[in-house]
Amino acid sequence: MRLVNFSVINYKVFKEKFTIGFSNNSIVILTGRNNTGKSTILEAINCFFQRESKTKTIPNDCFSLRGTDIILEAVFESEEERIIIKKKYKEENAPTFWDDTGKEIKKTHILSEKLEEILNNKPFYITPSMLPDDINDLIQNIYSEIIKNDLLKLESFDGDSQEDQATLELAKEYSSLKKAYPAFLRKIKQNTDSILSQVSKDVSDNLRVLFSNNHLSLSVIGGESTGFSSSDLLKSTNSSVHIDSSKQSRMPLANQGTGLQRMSLIYLIQNMIEKKLLGENDNKLLLIDEPEAFLHPEAVRALSRSLYQIGKKMPLMISTHSPILIDLSEQHTSIQVFRVGEKEAVQLYKTISDQFDEDDIANMKILNYVDSYVNEFFFADKVIIVEGDTEYIAFKHLAREKGYNIHIIRARGKATIVTLMKILNQFNATYDVLHDVDNHDKHSSTTLKAQLTNCKNIYEYKKSENIRLFCSVSHFEKAIGIGDVSNDKKTKLIYQVLHNQQATEKSDYSEARSLIENMFEQIISRDKEPSLSNGFKKIVSSEDYEKLFIGLIQQKIQEELANAKNEKKDDALTV
Repeated sequence: MRLVNFSVINYKVFKEKFTIGFSNNSIVILTGRNNTGKSTILEAINCFFQRESKTKTIPNDCFSLRGTDIILEAVFESEEERIIIKKKYKEENAPTFWDDTGKEIKKTHILSEKLEEILNNKPFYITPSMLPDDINDLIQNIYSEIIKNDLLKLESFDGDSQEDQATLELAKEYSSLKKAYPAFLRKIKQNTDSILSQVSKDVSDNLRVLFSNNHLSLSVIGGESTGFSSSDLLKSTNSSVHIDSSKQSRMPLANQGTGLQRMSLIYLIQNMIEKKLLGENDNKLLLIDEPEAFLHPEAVRALSRSLYQIGKKMPLMISTHSPILIDLSEQHTSIQVFRVGEKEAVQLYKTISDQFDEDDIANMKILNYVDSYVNEFFFADKVIIVEGDTEYIAFKHLAREKGYNIHIIRARGKATIVTLMKILNQFNATYDVLHDVDNHDKHSSTTLKAQLTNCKNIYEYKKSENIRLFCSVSHFEKAIGIGDVSNDKKTKLIYQVLHNQQATEKSDYSEARSLIENMFEQIISRDKEPSLSNGFKKIVSSEDYEKLFIGLIQQKIQEELANAKNEKKDDALTV
């Protein structure tokens, strides 16, 4: 059974009921500001699967309201059924499990076996603050899963000659062991019982004398063994992981640096999944709290690739502050991004398999290469998409100067703007787009027609009133009054504009900076209709684009026809 919904009440920061629901085929990514409870959710899910005693249960300071139960509620689904199980903690008491009708799940309960199956499939849980004992417990858990899977294969072995020779020999040996084990136990039991029989007689004699009762007797009865299974072997297994380096050999993993520990564990899990060492169980959950912690940038990128490989084979849930880990170009089953709020996890994004074409995937990969933090929009309050470097630098500068919490995405082209709009539209985002119209009079009629089509493509993905489109006529530099600027000079020039440096001895860039600030403020302020200068325009319909192009295109066509006639005349005169 697979976990598809989880709720927590009265646990740490979650005083009231907090719920997160996720698909049964997705990678779940939790984002949000510090101290919102991302790590607490993962911790609570892990707690649900633990078998605690009274001496080892949730500390009292984890109760948000003292004297009130902590309740962890999990919903599990399979193709056949859906069940709800609640785990309740009382202060200073061992926890108990309950069904959704309020009945405690004891051994006689109809869900007893199902609960046992669920608890036996506890998650792999990796945190930034793992102690040596935590690491060793996780390694033992991983090793036990592999042993269990191997033994289950041997137990179900049917003599298939397709298996390799080593497996065949091992299966035969295991079969012989299973057959011999009960007989061996019976012999030991007979020997032990004969000894215990004398012990029972002597103790019975003492009891009869002590209590003056000739009818008293005591007998010690040995337990019966019904056979031999994988669980018997698992009780006697132990494992460890060592790291060898140029400085030291066989150093336990728990004694290594934190970054090496976490990457080693994640890579172990990934490779064991790929080699099918963990079996066909696709319901095993992997929980990782801030997987990027303690890693250098290249390791974070490698980690991202590894996590998506794992996510194809098993349920994966992570909490993160790193936009690098959110790679929308990965061909995973699906990905859900949540922002943790006060009472629920708000779904920001969920992939739709047929949403992106090959060009979109290529655009996203390029963006990931050139801008590792493009996915910061998952963490921002306001989002602006711009087309070029000049406006990107200008808006970034103003946002930092004025203290706005916004994320500005530099698309580097109209096609990529469309891809980004598709992404943002998937979680009903509120955002603004500023792009160049590129209706430059130096262009041919063919180029102008292509640019008009590109602009209309952008408008096609304006799916709601939460999306606003603005354009620079004909491009950003011209719109702020500094005209055409070569690419190699744009960065230096925009720096001069932003810092209001002298353009010449007789003029400065104060007007250009004023136009940029006005445009920026108009985009930021959504509570009033923007008042734009002549260089910028708000687009409310595709016809707005046509008005910017049609006259120029017709003029260019006439010029091109006239030029073609003149060329024919020149050719005729030459002949």
